[in-house]
Order: sequence, then C-alpha cells, then structure tokens
Amino acid sequence: MTGTSIKPYEDTWEHLQDEMRLLELLMRREVLRFRRPAPNDHADLFKGMFISDAEVDRILSAGGHPGDKAEDGGFAALRRSVDERRLEIAERKRASLEKGVWLALPRLTDLFGLTSFEEQALLACLAPELDGRYEKLFAYLHDDIMRKQPSVELILRLFCSTPGERRQSLASFAPQATLFRSHILRYLDGEEHPLSGRRLRPDEMIIGFLLGGGVSQELSACLSAFTGQSDLRRLRWPEETRARLAELTRSYAQDTRRTWRRLIFHFHGPAGTGRKTLAAGLCGEIGAPLLIIDLRELLLRAQNFEEALRRMLREGLLRPAAVFLEHFDMLLGDDPNAVSQRERLARAIIDFSWLTFIATEKDWQPGDIFQRHLYLSVALPAPDLTERAELWEMMTSGREDLTPEIDLVDLATKFRLTPGRMQMALISARNQAQSRDYSHPVITREDLIAGCRRQSNQRLATLARRLSPRQGWEDITLTEQSLAQLHEICAQVRHRRKVYGQWGFGRKQTLGKGLCALFYGLSGTGKTLAVEVIARELNLEAFKVDLSTVVSKYIGETEKNLSKVFAEAEDSNAILFFDEADALFGKRSEVKDAHDRYANIEINYLLQRMEEFDGLAIMATNMRKHIDEAFFRRMHFAVEFSLPDEGQRYRIWKQHLPAAAPIADDVDYGFLASRLNLAGGNIRNIVINAAFLAAENSGAIHMRHFIRAARREYEKIGRLCAADDFAPYHDML
Repeated sequence: MTGTSIKPYEDTWEHLQDEMRLLELLMRREVLRFRRPAPNDHADLFKGMFISDAEVDRILSAGGHPGDKAEDGGFAALRRSVDERRLEIAERKRASLEKGVWLALPRLTDLFGLTSFEEQALLACLAPELDGRYEKLFAYLHDDIMRKQPSVELILRLFCSTPGERRQSLASFAPQATLFRSHILRYLDGEEHPLSGRRLRPDEMIIGFLLGGGVSQELSACLSAFTGQSDLRRLRWPEETRARLAELTRSYAQDTRRTWRRLIFHFHGPAGTGRKTLAAGLCGEIGAPLLIIDLRELLLRAQNFEEALRRMLREGLLRPAAVFLEHFDMLLGDDPNAVSQRERLARAIIDFSWLTFIATEKDWQPGDIFQRHLYLSVALPAPDLTERAELWEMMTSGREDLTPEIDLVDLATKFRLTPGRMQMALISARNQAQSRDYSHPVITREDLIAGCRRQSNQRLATLARRLSPRQGWEDITLTEQSLAQLHEICAQVRHRRKVYGQWGFGRKQTLGKGLCALFYGLSGTGKTLAVEVIARELNLEAFKVDLSTVVSKYIGETEKNLSKVFAEAEDSNAILFFDEADALFGKRSEVKDAHDRYANIEINYLLQRMEEFDGLAIMATNMRKHIDEAFFRRMHFAVEFSLPDEGQRYRIWKQHLPAAAPIADDVDYGFLASRLNLAGGNIRNIVINAAFLAAENSGAIHMRHFIRAARREYEKIGRLCAADDFAPYHDML
C-alpha cells in the first residue's frame, strides 16, 4: 500500500473490525496446527456437543477478506497475510491519528502504556463481545465446547511465534502487570486453576470505553459528573488566588511529564464554601470534565473498596476527566483501617488520576504518600460578613420574586452561611412562598429568614435545647443600667459589618470577633428572660446548653463536646446560652492530684475557645464570685440582675397577668409590691398558682388566692411566713 493510497479509519468501529480480521488470520493459522487428521464419520450423532472442522472452516471463510491471500491454506501464505494486514493496520492508524480521527484502542494503549502483545491479548478477549462466532472458534481451539473465552495458553499460542516469546510474554498475566493492576482484564477462573488454563474477559468499563457503554450500577451510585457553574471568573475568590491556581493547572496540563507526575489539589473549608465549584472552574480552564466520587457512598456500597475505587479513577483517566473526591473526611483518622484506606487511595491516584481534587472540612497533611508528586493545600474559609453581604446581593440581583423590604445586610449579619447554603436558603424560601401562591410566588422577609434558619442549627439542636423567645422589651423589668447594657449588646451584633468590615477594625483582631456576656444575679431575676428578649430583638435563635450532655467524667470528653457546641454555634450564628455557668467556668484550683490537673485543663480549654469564638455567647450564674477571673476579663459585658425594687415589682405583678384573666376588684397590687420582696421568677410562680387556686373554687382570682400562693412560695424558698408580714391580709393565710 503506497503512502498516497493510505486511507484513514472513519471511526473506532472500522478499526476494530480490521483488528478482528487480523485475529481471524491468526486463528486460522492456529486451526491448521490444531486440525484433526480426519473428520468423525459419526459427527451428526454428536451435533451440538462439539464443533466440527467443517463448521470452523465455514466460520473462518465467512469472516475472510479479499486481501488475505490464503487460499491454499498453507502456513507461508497465512504468514504473509498476517504481516501485510499488520502493516496495513499500522499505516491506517497512523493516518487516522494525523487526520485527528479518535480511535479508542490506540488511546487506551497510550493511556496505560500497553505493549503490542498486551494490546493483542486485549483484542482477543474483546472478540466474543463483538461477535458470537468467536466463542465457537475459541471453544474449538480449546477442544472444549464450554470454554468460549480465550485462555492464557491460547493467547500465547496465537501471538507468540517461539517458546522464548511465550516465556517472556507470560509476565503480562501476573497480578501486578498492567492489564490486571489497571483492571483492564480479569480472570473468569479462580486460583485453583493453572495459570495457563485460566480464561480471560475485559472489564465492563473497558468494554464500554471501546464499544461506547457506561459504568456498572454499583459504581454509578458513587460516581457523577459536575454540572454546576464552571466559570472561574465568577467565583468569589481573590483574583490573585484564581490566577495562581489557573496558571498552575494550565502549565501542568501542557507538561509532557505529567504521565508519571500527578497534580493533587487539597481544598479544605466548611461545606458549601465552593470547593467543588472551584475545582470545576479550574477544569474549565483546560477544557476537562470533572467526575465526582462520593467516598462515603463508596465505603457503604462497595464490597471491595480498593477495586471499586481504582475502577472509578480509571474511568476518569479514560474520559479523560479530573476527579473530585467528595467526603474525604471519612478516611481521616489514626485508626489502622483509615490509614490503610488512605494508602490504598493514594496508590490508586498515583496509578490512574492525572488531576485530583481532595475535599475536606479541616486541614490535613498527607505525609510522604505524595512526595514524588505535586500536592497543593488550599484553604477555602467561609465568607466573612462583608463577603456574605456581597454574595447575597449577587444571588438576588435581577430576581423579581423578592419583596423590597428584605434587608440583605441584615441577613448577612444574622446568618453565617456559606454560598452553597445561601442558595439552598433561597430555594427553601421560594418553596415556602410557592406553597401560598404556586403561580406567582413572592418571597417575603419571613420566608427568607425561615430558609436561612433551615440551613443553620442543623446539628446544634442535638447538643443544646432551643429556646422559644416570645417575650419583648415590654416584658422585662430591670434597672436602667442593666437595660442599657442589653441594648448595647444588640447594637454590637447589628453593627458588626460596619465596625469590623467597613471601618477596618476586623483587620486588627487576631482572635475571634465574637461577643461574650455574663449575666449574674439571684435566681429568678430575669437572666433567661433577657436571653429570650435579645434573641427576639435580633431575630436569632437561642440555644441553652444542656450541661448533662456536655460534662463527662471521662478525660477529654468534655472538651470534645464543648468543641462541637462552639463549632455548631459559630456555623449557625445562634446565641449560645450557658445557664449555671459556674459549673463550667468555675475557678481553677491548686493542683493536688490528677483530678485537679484535668479539671484545670478543661477550664484552660474553655478560656482558649472563648477567645476564638465568633458568635454571641451568654453565661448566666447565681454566684458571681465563683466565676474564674480569667473568664470575667474576657467578657465584653457583665450585666447584674438585682432584686427588683418596689416600683419594679409593681410592674412585674401587672406584666404577669394576662388581659383575659378574671381579676377580682379586691386585689391590692400596692400591698403585693411593697410587702412581698421577691424576684420576678417567684412572682410569676405566685401568679400562676393563684390562677389555679381560683380555677378550682372561684370564678375570679381574688386577693386570698394571691396570699395563699405567696405562702406556698415562701415555704418553698425557706422563708418564714410571719403574720405581721401579711397584715392586714394575714387572716387569708
């Protein structure tokens, strides 16, 4: 065939058909070696139980080609036909590649560095997948009608001319050889069979690659393609960061050495910060798709984690596509199982994945497992207050289904959401609006706040109890100074963006920008009520930490539980309320034994975590003197809740009586306020108990009900109930 008459292949299928014709020539040569001396005179008696010579001749004749030149059936003619066909295929492949025609088999050979013999072995194993006639031919050459796939011995006979070539090629069938390490071929027979007799079949994904198929059902649940935003310029990261990562990715994609050197990006940051979107943006710079491997699903579904992982990473190499390893946190840890899984994953990455993205929430150092490769760790923190405001503006720009009264800056201040969770909050808000009016939904401020709350506090409720704030400023009675401090706390939360962002004070803060307040005073003076008032004023959720779920007798467990509480509170921007705080924030003691030492470690950890906290934390205690001074110095506010004076008690009595309550005319509020020197919590108890006494024996709440309820409250708190204290109503006792 001259250079001017070389015709490139039109597609992969035409190339594979040509390769199959070459295989038939080789099988015809093997048939001549294998042929029986004479046909069986009683062949018809055993029809279907064996394959006759005549049937083999018919199959090979049907698959012939005008250029085979083997009419005489001799070895010399077959050898010439084989050589001519190999030369023709090689020249047509070269012409196809020069013309830009994509051929699957040469691409596979190049990707995995297969030898000529390994490529031919793969073709022999692929033949039964293309045409059922080859099953009969293989069965005939095996002299066994049940052995319809090629064996190691038969492949060696077909493609090796001398015993020396066969011994050398036998190494291609070792477990660590490319064909098996890369799961291109697999054995159909177990290790109980001799190696020479084991039959072979291509892996399903390799067949799919060569013939145009898909992945197995087992893997499809763990493997998906990214279909989100891939424009790197529209992402929120600084221009310098984007340009640096994009240049590195482009340079690596153009580097010829990348066939052995891998590029591994490690993106770490909270969920929803855009780790996957950034990876897709970098892939967009080089025109590569991005495959997502869900390691959590893979660990749950796959019977053999390493084999399934290698097959999926190989899918990325075949496409070719970069690979994003989602939920890599599942493999972090120091236990032997996690270490083993990480090492197996690292080996699979090195073998197959040319460009890999690892995603975790926390930073992680791989040690020496990627020492010969380019490993880059990139921190992707959650957006700060200013960035959140800009993101809300960008996400809502041009939307006509939002009411104009929505304050985006207020949303950014109240809810510390990542971009991904902001999108989910918008979707949730639209769903809620659509439930009211499906055809013309209008998202209100309440819808969007509810959507943001659904994306917050997702795990905090398991560690603390959610408060339900129903009280406002009109429901709390305190001194002017204490009320002023509560208003100042609210103002600091509202104006964080202006002070820390616009005015630049945030750049001066080396630790957290949170707010810590201490409420101290006797029981019942309104500390918990004040937390509810603040939560309602700021439209934030408040969580009361349940000390029974936090404090543990086991060393180190209390710190772990507190770490979870603080982390979840920061993530959800909820108010964290520690009641009876002296149980956690008590004074450090002199170290006399191991118990004292570990107790002090807990307090020291709390001191450190309080400094790093980035939200609003309120501690309440009945005993100010029991709080460690180091904690007191770290408080931004210390609000005293003192016993109310007479005027305050009068307002408290009136506040606790609902408008619908049937109050009799004989109730003397002046007496109750002046003579019963009690805290607001005690007054509330008296009012409730008096209402139940009245409900039992009267149609209205009389003065005698308040007096009897007051007596019960005095007895409960251990105060003497002297008749003179209740004059002129002592006879009602």
